[in-house]
Amino acid sequence: MIRPFVFCIGMCLLPRVLLAGEVIYEEQFIFDPAGDPHGHVHASAIVECPNGDLRAVWYENGTPLPSPRYFNAQQDKSSDVRIGSSRRAKGATTWGAPFVISDTFGTSDNNPTMVIDAQDRLWLVHSTMIAAPEWTWGSSMLRYWVSSDYAGQDMPRWDEANVLLPHPLGFEQLIDALGQRLKTEGPPNGVSSERAQQFVVHLRKQLDDPAKLRLGWMPRAHPLIRSDGALILPLSNENFDIAMMAITSDGGRTWQYSEPVPDVGVTQPTLVELADGRIDAYFRNDDPAHRIKRGTSHDGGLTWSKLELTELPHPGAGIEVIRLANGHLALVYNNVEDSPRDKLAISLSDDEGRTWKWTRQLEDEPGGRFDYPSLIQAEDGSLHVTYSYHLRTIKHVRLSESWVQQSDGL
Repeated sequence: MIRPFVFCIGMCLLPRVLLAGEVIYEEQFIFDPAGDPHGHVHASAIVECPNGDLRAVWYENGTPLPSPRYFNAQQDKSSDVRIGSSRRAKGATTWGAPFVISDTFGTSDNNPTMVIDAQDRLWLVHSTMIAAPEWTWGSSMLRYWVSSDYAGQDMPRWDEANVLLPHPLGFEQLIDALGQRLKTEGPPNGVSSERAQQFVVHLRKQLDDPAKLRLGWMPRAHPLIRSDGALILPLSNENFDIAMMAITSDGGRTWQYSEPVPDVGVTQPTLVELADGRIDAYFRNDDPAHRIKRGTSHDGGLTWSKLELTELPHPGAGIEVIRLANGHLALVYNNVEDSPRDKLAISLSDDEGRTWKWTRQLEDEPGGRFDYPSLIQAEDGSLHVTYSYHLRTIKHVRLSESWVQQSDGL
């Protein structure tokens, strides 16, 4: 059941720097789905602007378009799906009225993310399905907007809008290596040899269609602003379930692409730069072990190590990891091994992800759905999480690291 509320534990006052050990927990809906329904609401992202405003985006259903020309099912692939947004002004305790920040007429806009770059510009990135419903995620075209004029107003004034059509290399070699590994090592537990080989044949056939290499690229987690100011956009291709990074060092004028992450069945990477400059990536995946996967780059995101399984349970859903100002890592994820995604947790690590010492539940409601979290640390030291709440609204939680550390590990 969804109940409209604004519930605070702690200090619902103007933002300030948190005191050491201060326990903060506040939660609210960005909009009330009972009084202001937005259809199928999912896949949010949150940023803090340089002036202290918070911004959130998500995708939602708009006004249904006439059948049969358009596909209307009040879901993520419908022709009316658009990108919704809201702003919470610095010092405010509630979010402003939602508005539409991007809407491609007659097709589905999906999976938005945002970031503030090293020049304090706001980026909005999302995919647009160009052939739904017959060809959905795999037909996604990657688009981005950049604004230097967005402070104190709802709708940014965009300086530029562009399309990104990645040109990956190395997919054929990766698929060949997968086929060879399956022959020598056998398929994963629970997967028959016949099914595994059929999957490899399917991937090789996909390579025959160049559109499937250029389209199907989906964002999810925040881009990473590397310590040298470069922007790394983590991506995965829905036609192959292979991940790759798009990197720009000149504000989006030119892009270079990493080698594909050396695994198949991994999507929606989330990135964190560690103290020594290494970049770790955590992946949504379909491994039968039901654990989050992780890999490392030692060259700024251009090449990636063989992936390893972490200790963290995983149902094949979106995740996000960040590095905190004190060097700890925070990760938000569904800590269950299968659907429904009725538990959502935040975990903290004080050893750069080798172990996760503290875990606390954000949601735990049997049969509920809470997923696709977005996570940031604000200038005042507090953590902000947004996530889909029963696919009807976006929930926003503000908390402190100390609140998580109060947990009993459950």
